Amino acid sequence: MKKQGYSKSGVEREETELLFRDASAYLERNQPVVRCIAMKFKGSGLFTGCQIDDVIQHVNERMLTDILEKMKSQYKPICRLQTYFSKIVRNLCLEYAEICNKRNLQERKVDFSRAQFGTQETTSAEVAFGEIFKQLEALMNLYGNRRPRIELFFKISLRLGITEEDVLRCYPTCSNTMLDNFMLSFDHTGVHRMTKDAEVYTQLIPLVNELEGTKSTADAIRKCVNRKFDEIAEILNVTPINAALTRETVKLLLEKYYSEFPKSSGKTI
Repeated sequence: MKKQGYSKSGVEREETELLFRDASAYLERNQPVVRCIAMKFKGSGLFTGCQIDDVIQHVNERMLTDILEKMKSQYKPICRLQTYFSKIVRNLCLEYAEICNKRNLQERKVDFSRAQFGTQETTSAEVAFGEIFKQLEALMNLYGNRRPRIELFFKISLRLGITEEDVLRCYPTCSNTMLDNFMLSFDHTGVHRMTKDAEVYTQLIPLVNELEGTKSTADAIRKCVNRKFDEIAEILNVTPINAALTRETVKLLLEKYYSEFPKSSGKTI
């Protein structure tokens, strides 16, 4: 077992040295990782088979343009380089999907939705998103007093960063110490965005259990959040929106929604 641990450490060290010595060679060596992640998204329905090469090209171009240099400047040895790299690749795959969705909307090849968002063929992407956002806002309002908790968990799960207002809206009696713990863990999107899902919920669950007096598990929270993503997709996939959403595209939709309406709870569109 010790020899195996030393071997892994050696590989990690070799990969790190290659990144800092020749970043393009590091990217070339890790092309199987890029393709594997892209194929997993294809399996989830986010991409079609004919898009895979385009996805990989997008990831490589973004990596070579500026991401690899940022990786070198921001990488901290306390996290595994492979995990760090894989998370960046996943984010770039989602970035490509969002670009495609915007382009499809603008071309009226609406894959975010099968619906006709207006009677004219010139309906813009902004109008299309506006219609979806109105329905999404109405749906979120139906959650009533559960909405602040759902939105807090959404923002944490999506690595969007949170504000003190987000926490206090969910937990009005939250102490300053607990509030500081939330902000320390989840307000810095740059670092938080690179965190694995399991680690996000592992950090979240002790805060939730203490504030809610429960003994839940990280996996239970993760499943609860995923059910909400699926629930939103299911509701928006029927009239009047008739969307063609999956769990992954709901995440993209919510990222755009919160980027435009960061203080969404209680707002009016």
